Amino acid sequence: MTELDEQLKKAYELLGLPEDATREQVENRYFILLKRARSGKTRSESGEENEESLDLSEINQAYNRIIGIESEKSGTMEKQSKVGHFFYYYKTHVIIGLLIVLIGGYMIKEGVDKRREAANTPPANLAVSVFGNFYFADMELLEQNMLKLVPEWQRIKTTLVYNPREIQSQQDMALQQKSVLMLITEKDDLYVTDELSFQSLAVQGLFVKLDDFVAKTGLKIPEQLLRKSKTEEDTAEAAYGIDLTGSSVFNGIEMAGERQIIGIRATEDKWDDTRKLLEKLLASMP
Repeated sequence: MTELDEQLKKAYELLGLPEDATREQVENRYFILLKRARSGKTRSESGEENEESLDLSEINQAYNRIIGIESEKSGTMEKQSKVGHFFYYYKTHVIIGLLIVLIGGYMIKEGVDKRREAANTPPANLAVSVFGNFYFADMELLEQNMLKLVPEWQRIKTTLVYNPREIQSQQDMALQQKSVLMLITEKDDLYVTDELSFQSLAVQGLFVKLDDFVAKTGLKIPEQLLRKSKTEEDTAEAAYGIDLTGSSVFNGIEMAGERQIIGIRATEDKWDDTRKLLEKLLASMP
């Protein structure tokens, strides 16, 4: 038994109460003893002949010790009750808050993982964008097929930008707007386009004029594969695309029956690698 328990036991004995007495019993007993101690009288019929000799300070001390312990218990129970009520009435808010924390933690972790992955990913020799009506095009397979043509390269970045042929829904409109935004914010080196997208992008002057590219790199392109267009700034027709429809590199890519026309958008510092890949692509034609 601890010293505190021993003091509490003596306090109950001093007041003549059992240790399991209720607060109401303690208070009633305290006031009775308080009156008797103050009056100095005894009541023989109550069997408490010695109670008149009790010191007032001792009665107060015993009472305060018992009530203090009870108050501490009551306060603890009250706190527990408040906590219980809080979770009962605000459990939805608590759950939502926890979900937000978990989602936030997951997003932070995902961002960290992506940065680590990017740090461990070798730089791409070229960036190739598949732009047009190619909803089901498999970018991973396309990258693998292209890397087989230039096995000394470690990586070719491939991106799918789906541009629907016709606007039939709000989703189609959103996808078209996204494709325009990606053209503005991202500049890949090569674009694999369908017929309609090629004409649209070439007219806007997005592609390098092949005469300039050939003069600089010496790439030989069969005449029958050249695709010509006019631009808003140059109304004279010139070659801006290479029609590689039927190339083995597109086998299994799911190009939806569209033609595959390549346009060059690479800056001159990337022209050597661009020429190397285009040579291999031209060699892959049937």
